[in-house]
Amino acid sequence: MGTLLLASAAACSAAPPSGWPGWEGFKAAFVSEDGRVIDRSQEDLRTVSEGQSYGLFFALVAQDRKAFDSILKWTENNLSAGDMGKQLPAWIWGKQGDSWGVIDANSASDADLWIAYALLEASRVWCHQPYADKARDLGNLILSKESIDVNGLGLSILPGHTGFVQEDGAIKLNPSYLPPFMMARFADAWADDARWAQVYLASQKLLLQTGATGSYPDWVLYNNGQMTLPEDEQRGDYDAIRTYMWIGMSHNGDPVTNALLKQLSPTIGLLLKRQNMPEWFEPLGKNVSTQAGPAGFQVAMAPFLQAAGLPDQAKKFNARSLKKANKDSWLAYGYYNGALSLFGQGYMDKLYQFNATGELLPRGKEVPSCG
Repeated sequence: MGTLLLASAAACSAAPPSGWPGWEGFKAAFVSEDGRVIDRSQEDLRTVSEGQSYGLFFALVAQDRKAFDSILKWTENNLSAGDMGKQLPAWIWGKQGDSWGVIDANSASDADLWIAYALLEASRVWCHQPYADKARDLGNLILSKESIDVNGLGLSILPGHTGFVQEDGAIKLNPSYLPPFMMARFADAWADDARWAQVYLASQKLLLQTGATGSYPDWVLYNNGQMTLPEDEQRGDYDAIRTYMWIGMSHNGDPVTNALLKQLSPTIGLLLKRQNMPEWFEPLGKNVSTQAGPAGFQVAMAPFLQAAGLPDQAKKFNARSLKKANKDSWLAYGYYNGALSLFGQGYMDKLYQFNATGELLPRGKEVPSCG
């Protein structure tokens, strides 16, 4: 480890508590001193770009700038060869034999979008223009490397740089990759580039069309304007769970939020009947798992239920969140459960909200203009 990296690690470890015990516990369990978010459930102790992007957002919400900068530095140096304005982050990094490095160099656009969003909002919260410049450079790269015109939707964000346009022309998409508040923010912040408005509109169409049965799939295919589900991926589970959460977090002034909540009334009804979120749905087959999803699934439903006008039920689902700073408790809870829990509890506890244009509101308050 170089001298500069050691200094960064020391600064991160010396950071004062953020006032968010959940973040402190998650950080102690899954974030290395040099800024790597580690999924310890995997033998290769992998880091996925999604984890780095979530870490950036949580650090921003917690006002933990030292952690934010160390996570950003590790991400750019190790996943983007030192410049994420020129190279999209690789989506898997970990241990291969006796060496460490990139395992899969393909990108994951959900992570790329979250990184760009965290940088854009950090530039407002901390009045630091270089974050905004880096966000814009990454945003331009996303458009050039991860967008495609889809018949029936318009200009859309692919799930990654390669592997999502099939030989027959079908395009594979993932609804959970496109939070409404985030897409609204890019369209507003970068209004000088009309492509972001097109992407925003396409993301709204995607959410409306893919949730029309009352629940969301993980993956869909679009071919000649027709939407189908992949033959071997008929369920909605560990990806789709996020889609409900993002909709619940979106401002009620968003043009499609109320329409999305209305068409998802079957899922709301099932939550009320079962008092838990199932591990999986079959949106077309209508089969539903008899088993409840893990704790993180339940917490993810809290913002969704609150947006549906069910605050008491939302509190019950949020009670599954882990709010203590104890490292061992978070290790037992797990990385992905932990990420879902932090998103849900942070929102429910009003550590953050989003306004009508998708701007982050730390502690639910507007950020003063930088001057």
